[in-house]
Amino acid sequence: MTRQTRTRSAERGSVSLALTVLAIALIALIGLVHDGGLKVRAMQRADNAAAEAARAAGQHITGNDLLGDTGLDRPAATAAARSYLKQAGVHGTVAIRGDAITVTTHTTEPTVWLSIIGISSVTGRGEATVRIAEDL
Repeated sequence: MTRQTRTRSAERGSVSLALTVLAIALIALIGLVHDGGLKVRAMQRADNAAAEAARAAGQHITGNDLLGDTGLDRPAATAAARSYLKQAGVHGTVAIRGDAITVTTHTTEPTVWLSIIGISSVTGRGEATVRIAEDL
């Protein structure tokens, strides 16, 4: 009888340990999924802001492109894109090369679960280009 009592005592708590390890792994998995979603949100926000800022800049394309001019009011286009980015609260750059307006953006989202291991934010990058097209 003493032998059976010792065996049962030695196994005591093994289920609790297994459940604890499983719970920690499950919490870590939930955290990675949640913060992974934040990364996707940051990337979508950056892409959307870049596209909308490029669209705002594209509003300053004039009809002069039919006359052989580039047809772009560069200062107004740059100002419009930067104004949109400022209103959206997104950091970015605007570059005009030839007949193309390119907006590149960067966004950050604070993490919830990854901050436990020292990763306090995730970033997203977006880029959009608008070109003057001639329809003949």
